[in-house]
Amino acid sequence: MNKGKLFFFLIAASFLGAAIALALVRLVPAPSAVSAPTVCAVPAEPEPSLVAVPGNAASLQAEFTRAIEKTMPAVVLITAQKRIGVVSPYFDLYSARRRIDYMDVPSGQGSGFFIRKDGLILTNYHVVRDQDSFWITAHDGEEYPAQVVGADPPTDLALLKIGDSKGREFPVLPFADPESVQLGHWAIAIGAPFSLSRTVTVGIVSNKKRSGVGVNLHENYVQTDASINPGNSGGPLLNLKGEVIGVNDFILSPSGGNIGLSFAISSGIARQVAAELSEKGHVERPWLGVILAPLDRDSKQQFGSEHGVLVARLYRNSPAASALRPGDVILKAAGKPVASPYDLQSIVFGTQPDSELELEVQRSGLTFPVRVTLKKSPRNWFNRQPRNDTLPVHLI
Repeated sequence: MNKGKLFFFLIAASFLGAAIALALVRLVPAPSAVSAPTVCAVPAEPEPSLVAVPGNAASLQAEFTRAIEKTMPAVVLITAQKRIGVVSPYFDLYSARRRIDYMDVPSGQGSGFFIRKDGLILTNYHVVRDQDSFWITAHDGEEYPAQVVGADPPTDLALLKIGDSKGREFPVLPFADPESVQLGHWAIAIGAPFSLSRTVTVGIVSNKKRSGVGVNLHENYVQTDASINPGNSGGPLLNLKGEVIGVNDFILSPSGGNIGLSFAISSGIARQVAAELSEKGHVERPWLGVILAPLDRDSKQQFGSEHGVLVARLYRNSPAASALRPGDVILKAAGKPVASPYDLQSIVFGTQPDSELELEVQRSGLTFPVRVTLKKSPRNWFNRQPRNDTLPVHLI
């Protein structure tokens, strides 16, 4: 083969190879491009919005607001003062001795509330005890002088009366029926704890008709977990209707701070005592003339009774002296079972002097009725609280 033909053959082979390669490239699919990693967009945070209050909760909230707005103007701050003597730096011209100047200084604070439009205020006895003068700060900030018109230490209640109301009529708070108070009901406390006037706290009724606490002689408390602190004393404990279910009195606490054990004097006692104090300045209570002791486990086995109170001692010339004997067990009073001395105290204190009280008594294994005519208690009778060496005793 000559050189010309060889050259022509090589050129044709090259073109043929290129054509075949181009055909193969078209037949083989191109690899897919590697996609870039997808970046997930973070949605923008929505604007904060108000939490919707369910219908029932909103209605309850409105009830609280209505009750507080209606009752708050009737609650007052009480500032108690003591009169003290201060030796003056100046001499008396006639005796050549230093003059003593007297001034009233604040010595304590508490709360109270109006029960009559002319300025009659119910509060605790321990708020006014041993104090010389008082100033009342009303809801609008106006201040008025006041004086004690009646006190009842056995229930720790007292009445103050504004001296010059300047012709003003004050809003009053009504008392609730004590029988309407039930465990779990809402309880609203209003007062001036630590001088912070117009303070509202809320809880529930933890117990009712609580007695045997040992703080006062005549005890019938509404127990609540609403926060009550120093300065709340004498303020109202209210239901959602704005009615007074109790008068805030004290707390039980190992540290002095509130731990949810707060006690208010029942509206039943508060209403009765307030009425007598406003009319007479004191409370006339009947007396039986006995010292009572509770039945312990051994005594219950000895007398074969599951309830009752033991007559530990009788007073000479008392209403009970001719009808009862030491060692008697009183099982019932006015037809109601007596489980503790506090039960009998409540029944007797709820009776008027000179009225007759029927008792069911157990003596020497026999049970029989006894009728006793109660008399008006001697002066300062309930200011004493005797104690037995072995058992706590109760005077009535």
